[in-house]
Amino acid sequence: MSLTEPAGGRVVVAPNWLGDCVMALPVLRAIRRAHPSDGLAVLARPGAASLFLAEGSAETVVPRSGLVRDARRLRRERFSEAWLLPNSFRSALAPWLAGIPERIGYDTDSRGPLLTRRLKEPRRTEHQLRDYDALLRSRGIEPDFEAPRLPVTARALDRAASSLDAAGVDREGPLALLAPGAAFGWTKRWPPERYGALGDLLSARGLNCAVVIGPGEEKLGAEVAASARSRLPVVGANLDALELLALLSCARVVVANDSGPMHLAAAAGVPVVAFFGPTDPGRTAPAGAPSRVLDRYVFCSPCYLKRCPYGHECMREISPQMALEAVEELV
Repeated sequence: MSLTEPAGGRVVVAPNWLGDCVMALPVLRAIRRAHPSDGLAVLARPGAASLFLAEGSAETVVPRSGLVRDARRLRRERFSEAWLLPNSFRSALAPWLAGIPERIGYDTDSRGPLLTRRLKEPRRTEHQLRDYDALLRSRGIEPDFEAPRLPVTARALDRAASSLDAAGVDREGPLALLAPGAAFGWTKRWPPERYGALGDLLSARGLNCAVVIGPGEEKLGAEVAASARSRLPVVGANLDALELLALLSCARVVVANDSGPMHLAAAAGVPVVAFFGPTDPGRTAPAGAPSRVLDRYVFCSPCYLKRCPYGHECMREISPQMALEAVEELV
């Protein structure tokens, strides 16, 4: 499998966000099962490329590098079908410019004329894992109903172990990893000081704790660590997606917002405590691992807003004690 070798056959245009990419993995499995001998590629952001290669359904990942370059690359590889999982106009534009004969997607964002097989957008009342079922069935493919699964490679595990060791994390005892980030915006984040308080409670009960962050979240990680009385090492900023998966797989439990790390942990089979407020757990709750969802829905939930016009009560009403009890139910 490769980032550069041409695949031919079909190409799946992947979602933008890491968690959405994880939830798209069953689509690849379904297409592979229906067409086991045909080429299958994924057009994805570079940050998610390692996940798609590790999952194994696709032979090739084409890293997104700009509209014109993407269109040229897709044209050069002569794909016969493009499956458009994002709903944006832009996601359909590169396959259209590339002249891919079949372009399959939902008729959203005024992109209908760019599609050869356009379907009415579903109601989206079920889990996001089911969003693509109609697309698959429109081509006679039965959806894959198993939860997303990702293997942990030995190389990624070595990198994760080195990251934990460099941060001084004790890997001998049970490990709890706290993931305070969320790429969508701060409204999806449980307050940093609550994560610090939870770290103190877990440490007092014999769990080794660390804070997991991604690139650009160094300030957030430092804020969580500074709010705790006990030592909370910060790890993960220098890891790619597959290495982050390996890091999360080392944990006995992961505590996270509705985010990419939440879905990665579940895909690795690690128990997850997940905080929900502005988003709907009925749509994006972790799948495939034991989990506890904590939400305190108020009159405006779920709002899907990046800025809260009120007091962020949907997240602030979840206490560290509630989170501790959820962790204790799982471990």
